[in-house]
Amino acid sequence: MKRFSLITVVICSAWFISCNEDDGGRLPSDENVISLMNGSIIIDNSPEVKITLLNEFPVGKSSAFSFGRKSMSTQSTEADEPKHDLRGNDYRLKLVAKVSTLKVDGVEVQATHVKISDDGYAFVSYNEKGEPHRGGVVVYKYTVKGSTLDDVTVDVETVSSMLLRNAEFSALDYYNGKLYMTGASSEPRFGYNRSTDRGNYAFFMVMEMDPAKKTFKPVDPEAIIKLTSFQGTSIRVLNDMVYVTTGDGTNGTQGGLYLYDANDYSFVKFIQKNNKGENIVHARSVDVDENHIYLMQANHSRVTKFDLNGNFVSELYNAPDEATQQDAKSEILAWGKYLFVAQNESGVRMLYKDGKDENGSSVNDMLHAPNSFSDDWDNENEVTNSTSMNCDPKRDSNGKYVESNMLLVANGARGISWYDIMTDDDGKDWIVPCNDNTILGGNEGSANFITSKGNIVFVADGLGGLKILYIGFNNGSTPPPVATGCDDFMPYLFNGTHTGVLLPEKLSVFSNSAHPIIKTLFSDAAAIQDYIEITNATDLYISYMSEGAAYFNSLGYFVIPASVPKTAQDEFQYYQNVVRPNMSTQVAGRSILKDEYIIFKSVADVKRGGSLKAPNTYRIGTSKFNAGDRVVLFMAPNGWRPQSDNVEVFFGTSSGTFQLFFTHKGINANIRTSFDNWDNKFGNFKYIAHNSFYSADCRSLVLFFEDDYGRGSDLDYNDAIFTISDNVEDKEVANFKLPKYTVTTVDGVQKITW
Repeated sequence: MKRFSLITVVICSAWFISCNEDDGGRLPSDENVISLMNGSIIIDNSPEVKITLLNEFPVGKSSAFSFGRKSMSTQSTEADEPKHDLRGNDYRLKLVAKVSTLKVDGVEVQATHVKISDDGYAFVSYNEKGEPHRGGVVVYKYTVKGSTLDDVTVDVETVSSMLLRNAEFSALDYYNGKLYMTGASSEPRFGYNRSTDRGNYAFFMVMEMDPAKKTFKPVDPEAIIKLTSFQGTSIRVLNDMVYVTTGDGTNGTQGGLYLYDANDYSFVKFIQKNNKGENIVHARSVDVDENHIYLMQANHSRVTKFDLNGNFVSELYNAPDEATQQDAKSEILAWGKYLFVAQNESGVRMLYKDGKDENGSSVNDMLHAPNSFSDDWDNENEVTNSTSMNCDPKRDSNGKYVESNMLLVANGARGISWYDIMTDDDGKDWIVPCNDNTILGGNEGSANFITSKGNIVFVADGLGGLKILYIGFNNGSTPPPVATGCDDFMPYLFNGTHTGVLLPEKLSVFSNSAHPIIKTLFSDAAAIQDYIEITNATDLYISYMSEGAAYFNSLGYFVIPASVPKTAQDEFQYYQNVVRPNMSTQVAGRSILKDEYIIFKSVADVKRGGSLKAPNTYRIGTSKFNAGDRVVLFMAPNGWRPQSDNVEVFFGTSSGTFQLFFTHKGINANIRTSFDNWDNKFGNFKYIAHNSFYSADCRSLVLFFEDDYGRGSDLDYNDAIFTISDNVEDKEVANFKLPKYTVTTVDGVQKITW
């Protein structure tokens, strides 16, 4: 086979001799430091990076991608509504280490790509954003200790590094003991000709690693290979072939897909045009399976399939309005019969490898870009750059292994998110949201690349360095499903103005026309529970069922521990002295509720532009509640203010006006909110914002709120309706104290008992 643009590596005297000629400055004198190419490459097994070992559970937020969980979106389309009742596993990710940015000649360079080997090493590439070209590779070794989610720790150490003063790497792969790297350089030693190349900076190179990964050894004098276009964007090695994509092909350069022999680096093929004769520009990424090569082009989005010899097979996807962002990382991932395509501002597409479904669609499922429905969406930074599938066994909280197909997504400034790929009863696969499935957003970094193996996740976080996480399960099973009886019961609870329902629209619960069951519930103020009192250690699951509000309300909670005496005053003092000082932050004179106190940021149904569709269900809190704990819920009326408050829950001002309505009437009375506008005719119900009963049909607590206590309020108490259950599916006995009244359906009619 003919060789193509091979550049001889110039080395001072021998492969591993320190050399000061044209080194751009004094080199380190440590005996473990080796200089190649007159100092353009420095081999160093003690790179200047700082590793911080951690043992933290970052607070999870809701994903803004899709519906089926609490969401930051306040808009939707019919296509966005969940079309299945699947729910994801209850993952819990622990942050076990942070690694600083790499420094090359004192300049910070950002992590761009990670490859995890089977023997516990991670190879990480780095580059400097923009020019000049500067970067490198660091090899890390990680060791997992412990077996359960709470006691596991991960040791991380640097093994070696290769620093490039005149070049950078954007991607790498590790195959058969060799490290394959692609990037860019304007340095002649890396093949660039300043007179003729006109921006063709791209190259790839190969280094051999010893078994301990401590030595980078050039495997061939011609192991630096010049490519066209301004940047090598991705590299994949499989079946003794090297596949490299090169850039956007702008400014007189030409991108495309290269094929090389992985044994002798000889040129095999350059795919420069598609089957239509069009130049392959904006070639962002490539992946390969046993039968085909898959090429992703961006600006705009195109996905093309080739056979392993590089012959065109078919165009799988072409979307003129998608993936239009310039010069962004856009990874493609082949898994099973699907391709996951990260499309920056256009989110993720889950494509069929082999064509289309019975409806003629090449898209099996999709995710929106994070926060893309919000008016303040940053479509340059809050974008999807990479995905990773983890199908390895992962330990649960008891140390047992659990099988799952977990999809991890890198979302730039929005951090990372995760989902399950699950199959419904009809055999269709879906991307299913998980509980509290977004972390690491809003820090100093930008999640550009994500990869995972076993229980370990590596995130290349841009100038935020490298993040290493451990995947665990709170338990080995999915959350319990909503009892089927709830579906049958809900139309009787709330259905607009339908005659005979318990909570019809705009009919006061204090009216003579109120339903007899509601009259009973609102005749006994002393029976209304202030909280959910836990009797045995348990999880709690809350399901959104319906809402009849005009506001975009928010729902939150806090816990009164068993150690606090059960008196209204003691419980209020606990809220006032312990909870309230910690539950919010001040932003521009406004009180912004912290995420750990939020259940639903926006209690708004998809039918009126919200994100909820019954029965959206997820777990309250991040761990089991203990016997004696009292869970207090509260509503922030019209608390969802994405346009004015940067998608946060707003519930007051710096002057101290807290607009929260609690299930705890003693707290409501003490903080003297707008309940004071009530007429005295409501008597004992003056400070009661909710009511509840136990549904025998749902085997759940049914909780419903009123969100307005002004004199013009309709007092219909149907502004937010939820069911709450524990993790006991097959028992009639709940792990929390039931309210006085139970409602059951007998011959199609609701009956109330106590």
